[in-house]
Amino acid sequence: MLSRSQMSHTRLEHMCKLEIDQPGHQARLTSIIGTIGLACDSVETLREMMKAGMTICRLNLAYRTHEYFNGVVKKIREAEASLEIPIQVGIGIDITGTGIRVGSLVKEVGLDQELKLKAGDKMRFSTDEQYRDNGNESVMFIDAALVFSQIKTGSTVIIEDGPLTFVIKEKGEDYVDCEVEEPGDLGSHMMWTIPNMVMREAELSEKDKKDLQFAVDHDLDMVFASWICSPEMVEEVRKFLKARSKSMKILAKIETQTAIRRVDEIMAVADGLYLARGNLGIHISPEKVFLAQKMLIGKANKAGKPVICATQMLGSMMHNARATRAEVADVANAILDGADCVMLSRETARGKYPLRSMQTMSAVCTEAEAAIFNEDLFYALRHKVGVTDNTHTTAIAAVEAAHKCHAKAIMVVTVSGRSAALISKYRPDCVIVAITRSKHTAKSLQLHRGVFPVLHTDSKDQVWADDVDARLHHGISMARRNGYINSGDMLVLVTGWTSGVGSTNTIRVVTCPSTSIPSYTRIEVDTATDDRVRFE
Repeated sequence: MLSRSQMSHTRLEHMCKLEIDQPGHQARLTSIIGTIGLACDSVETLREMMKAGMTICRLNLAYRTHEYFNGVVKKIREAEASLEIPIQVGIGIDITGTGIRVGSLVKEVGLDQELKLKAGDKMRFSTDEQYRDNGNESVMFIDAALVFSQIKTGSTVIIEDGPLTFVIKEKGEDYVDCEVEEPGDLGSHMMWTIPNMVMREAELSEKDKKDLQFAVDHDLDMVFASWICSPEMVEEVRKFLKARSKSMKILAKIETQTAIRRVDEIMAVADGLYLARGNLGIHISPEKVFLAQKMLIGKANKAGKPVICATQMLGSMMHNARATRAEVADVANAILDGADCVMLSRETARGKYPLRSMQTMSAVCTEAEAAIFNEDLFYALRHKVGVTDNTHTTAIAAVEAAHKCHAKAIMVVTVSGRSAALISKYRPDCVIVAITRSKHTAKSLQLHRGVFPVLHTDSKDQVWADDVDARLHHGISMARRNGYINSGDMLVLVTGWTSGVGSTNTIRVVTCPSTSIPSYTRIEVDTATDDRVRFE
């Protein structure tokens, strides 16, 4: 049954008809990324977080050793394999890029401890390698040798995204002496940032190369490339991976004013965008961050590239069991803006309530999705489309058919994932069940809003039509097990006339069966007449 708001004709009418008593979506459409750290790295906790809504695990390799994350990857896969209802959980890594980080605190202080600093405290930051793993209350290493000449006295240094800040009082040959301006906590491997300082050029550091090789060796699914300021920086990552892994996706982290100005060029070569709002709020005025968020999400939506909204989403849940009203509104607005994924960082990696944070995020996503005026968004996106190929045209027609018949799911058989990604671009108001034989395709599709990937591993039928029907049966079965669809629901089935990438051209509208797929209404897409359809 449609809600009153879903029967609206304008955005204003839709907003006026929103109801607080109306339940959220049957299926959560937004992907949730959880950052994995000491607070949640047990198999039991990871499994519960997956059940609560985590679809992608993020490993920030700046904070821990490869040995540690080797164990984490094994635990993630063990947790995934133990789920009663299968979920294709993606795994991605953060590479440090051109950012500056402090070294480790000495073991006697504690690698996982943080120094409590108050206004007026003194701290020396040195590029001398002897301090890399021997930081203490008076001196810490900074990995800033390549840009040290740019650091000047009087500059403000921000740790992570605040509140801890220093003022540089004196500069030596390989060190700067600083004084705490705003109090806060300083821990191992935290970001050390001077606003608007020009970072080093595009080449990958040795650490980045080792981290990327770690991702290749462990057959991971995506890379979150930090401090991307130009398309050349993305291409450097792509060049390294090309000879080693053709399937790994690259998400460009947008963290600086330069990146915002060149985002169209960056997005053209990246597989998606990652809005690192904490660092962005250091390099541009904090009151401008919401404008950057809306603009960047809009550009990504228009291009059909997945976009992640991250940093400080439920920050208070680091220490509190309940999120603030402002945090809940922030998450909801990111989803209303059009984000494909939202992310938890310290909340899950280091916080007291990693599982509660995931449950809260999932609940907010579900409620926010019910408030989106999807049909208006679909026509706005469709209006900007130029000439399309068969697959793109079929995706548009499938979403329009889903709107017209109020489908509960769009079932798509896909090889590369492109068909499912294009359907996601046009934001149907239902789940997209993407059935594929490729593990990497399934896991990388978690980046796209509304996509529920299903891995089909049965042997191929020699008859293409029979093989397609077998995959659709499997997809319907999995969607039913997850509670996305029930008998009697309308479904839109999207398939190709033959196997292979680019062959998607057929749509079927069916009623969800109890055991098998019945006869159907066929929608033929005539690509010679753009995206118009003919019903038989």
